[in-house]
Amino acid sequence: MSTKIVLKASRKFGSEVEGQALVSRDPIHFTMDIASKTGIVIGVKHNLCGENITGKILVIPAAKGGVQSAMSIGELLKNGCGPRALLYNKTNPIMVQGAIMTNIPIMDGFDRNLVEVIRSGDWVKVRPAQGIVEVERK
Repeated sequence: MSTKIVLKASRKFGSEVEGQALVSRDPIHFTMDIASKTGIVIGVKHNLCGENITGKILVIPAAKGGVQSAMSIGELLKNGCGPRALLYNKTNPIMVQGAIMTNIPIMDGFDRNLVEVIRSGDWVKVRPAQGIVEVERK
């Protein structure tokens, strides 16, 4: 039996994608916390240390870092190990610019706390045009 949860976002960009969620309790600095050649979280104090973000719908409480962090998203994609989408409780303009420049769907301003609602392993459909994220928990 699966459970479907629908979350509404106030800010969104990108095309529709779906995939497995990887939920972080900590903000992610894409330059300092992620190995750009593998997509593995290398920040030793990060709660996802050792996990791989490649192809995941990345669920993050808040943005961390600036221009270099946003540019690192492009490096991850170039190396074939970027996330499929970025879902934030709250992001910043620089991360939005990085997502737009690399064509990664990004959403924030949700009606509920993503980190409390979505679990790692949930199947997530990101629908920016509709301003919603559908979460299927089995």
